[in-house]
Amino acid sequence: MQIAVIGAGPAGMVAAIEAARNGADVVLYEKNKKVGKKLATTGNGRCNYTNLVMDAEKYRGEDPQFAWKVISSFDERETIAYFQKLGIEPKMRGGYVYPNSDQASSVVSALLDELEHQKVMIRYESIVKEIRRENGKFLVMTQEGKRGFDRVILTAGSCAAPATGSDGSGYRMAEKLGLRKIWAVPALTAIRCSGTQYKDMAGVRADAQLTLKSGKTVLAEERGELQLTDYGISGIPVFQISRFAAYALERKEIVAVYISFFPGKSREEILRLLEQRKEQLFYKPAGKFLQGLLNQKLGDAFLKLCNIDAAMPVAELTTKNLKALSGMLTEYKAEAVSVNPFAQAQCAAGGIATGELNPETMEAWSVPGLYLAGEILDVDGICGGYNLQWAWSSGILAGRSASIKQQ
Repeated sequence: MQIAVIGAGPAGMVAAIEAARNGADVVLYEKNKKVGKKLATTGNGRCNYTNLVMDAEKYRGEDPQFAWKVISSFDERETIAYFQKLGIEPKMRGGYVYPNSDQASSVVSALLDELEHQKVMIRYESIVKEIRRENGKFLVMTQEGKRGFDRVILTAGSCAAPATGSDGSGYRMAEKLGLRKIWAVPALTAIRCSGTQYKDMAGVRADAQLTLKSGKTVLAEERGELQLTDYGISGIPVFQISRFAAYALERKEIVAVYISFFPGKSREEILRLLEQRKEQLFYKPAGKFLQGLLNQKLGDAFLKLCNIDAAMPVAELTTKNLKALSGMLTEYKAEAVSVNPFAQAQCAAGGIATGELNPETMEAWSVPGLYLAGEILDVDGICGGYNLQWAWSSGILAGRSASIKQQ
């Protein structure tokens, strides 16, 4: 049986390995000069390749349960064992799992070694332009010509991180074969906000509670280390909510992130704290009123936003001033204008609808012999190794299923 795998990212590599292990003659098409280009950059080059805290809540999409069915067929424990057999010993940091080498390159190298061991033919710098279905065969069209295959596994990625080769071409190939696509937006990325105050806050990190709203509707909530940039907000909690912000902005909704720099504390509690500080620090200038309570850059920016002169005595702060500051500290409103583009996104939300596939095999219902896996599908996980787990689970299931001779 001859199988083409389109795209040598995480899902494509394991799909090709599993299909070859089952005896298939596999050709892996990759547009780059080497495999795993995006994988080599994950986890800041350390490759957080799975997570021990695995559940359905970690995945998003039109049907998050689809992802969970697939991951349940090849879970995080099986993933760790799989890579141990390839020579990758795990290192745990909380629930996060990394290679003991702390090098993503070692994971890429181990997969490449296994591809070569399984005699997978890798066609580098090969751009697949189209997949056609003719006379029970699939014709894979490249700049070098065409070749027929019994089955095809499409793992061409999304639009995220286009510098690594993800350009959305997989979407177009799948749509041309009749599969439905969910509109794709950047995910796991920063949010750009209106206002010039962010230049004054840039570089500050703070534990914060974030509530994303469209009008009065809460779209998502997250807590963690917020990073303020010269254009808005970033950090893991922002990444986690960015896909919801992106879709709301696509719908032309008014989107804002309400930030509490004192998670768990109410506006009234912070107001009482500020009143107490006024009594204690009456002799200081207002510019030092928040010193020791808040990062100085952030405090200076908030005083400015509340029109409080840094030179005025703390004793002269009014109730109105203190209420404005307590609101700023617990319900700061960051008005979103956009999310960072695909070029700066870790993954995409949206993609080919999972309803097009059988979750037990990853085969397209309407195109027998066509399988899809990885980020090309409408599945996106939160930060922490969840997107790579999706790639391993879906790729391995697709590779095994596609190489079964009788279905």
